[in-house]
Amino acid sequence: MTVAVDTIAYVIGGLGIAIEWRAYALQSGQQFRRWSALGALLWAVQYLLLNAVTAGLTMGCTAFRTMLSDGWEKAFVKHSLATGFVALFGLLTYLSWQGLVSLLPAFAVINTTLALFYLDNRTMRIALVASSFAWIANDVYWQAWPALLAENVAVLINVNTIRKLYR
Repeated sequence: MTVAVDTIAYVIGGLGIAIEWRAYALQSGQQFRRWSALGALLWAVQYLLLNAVTAGLTMGCTAFRTMLSDGWEKAFVKHSLATGFVALFGLLTYLSWQGLVSLLPAFAVINTTLALFYLDNRTMRIALVASSFAWIANDVYWQAWPALLAENVAVLINVNTIRKLYR
């Protein structure tokens, strides 16, 4: 039974990767957020099926954060949400601390949070490249080769989209 659950989890995760790649290819910041949130939600399901509860919660929060990050007119609401998500990701980092390497994903999710809430579409995507490099370093450390490949492809797609946005 475990093999079947693991297989289902990895299929869901693979679909999440494909959706995330699509998100990076979209030039609209709003569409990027919608597709990226869907990809993160699928990863949350994958991690929960694999009994990686903290990773599942982090990805679920990531999906929620990404959906809430756009279109806030009132500065108080935007600042409150951004601050709340930074604090939440800080808490999740504390709860899942595995040494200094834990700062890599912490930087990635906090940098992405600030980029999503405060930067315009092009600048946000440039900041997301920095987050990707933190994920890549984390993947190398943990020898997570499929995640490393997926993140490198995401960087290439994102850089291509950034290039298109400068035209």
